[in-house]
Amino acid sequence: MRLRLVFTFLTLVSLVSMSGQDLSPEALLFRGKVASSYPYMKYTGIYYAYSMEYKEGTLKYNHKLYEGVHLNYNAHKGEMCVDNGNGMQPIVLNEKYFEYCEFDGKKFVYLTGVKPLEDGYYQVLFENSEAVLYKRIIKHYEARDVNKEFIEKVSYHFYKGDQYRQLKTKYQLFKFYPEYKNLRYKEQGTMEGDLVVILGKIYNVEGVR
Repeated sequence: MRLRLVFTFLTLVSLVSMSGQDLSPEALLFRGKVASSYPYMKYTGIYYAYSMEYKEGTLKYNHKLYEGVHLNYNAHKGEMCVDNGNGMQPIVLNEKYFEYCEFDGKKFVYLTGVKPLEDGYYQVLFENSEAVLYKRIIKHYEARDVNKEFIEKVSYHFYKGDQYRQLKTKYQLFKFYPEYKNLRYKEQGTMEGDLVVILGKIYNVEGVR
């Protein structure tokens, strides 16, 4: 009887040890739900933010920095996904552990409790100790006549200190910098490009697009 109790105790210790190994940071990274796919839907456009291809990048997740991971952002589901590179389906990252990622020259953060923004993933276009410019990308699945497609909706959000404004034109940025209202800069042909260039000129730095 005593021998049986000792054996049972050792078995429990072994199981706890194995469980601890399973909870390693690497295991946590790929322990999530399978990323959404749309194999039976007919549509035009894409549900990822920029490209269907997963790009190699850097990920800060659960206080651990991962390099050389392949990432992509599903702007339809609002999910950041990671490909384990083993031929399996990509996995959705848990936003609770997500800190930031950078891939394809773009940086993403997950914002929660930042008023008046909705919780979710935001691309960082510019940031320093004083100001930050976010881009929010959402894609809706809509039916237009007989065609169904993913329609992109983009918004820009600017913080300077404790001041906030959703920017609908580049000129609204100068409300924060009235002394630069006559600033000369090379126009980029898009609102996003101009916003980044203007901030770069003001702070004499480049953005992080």
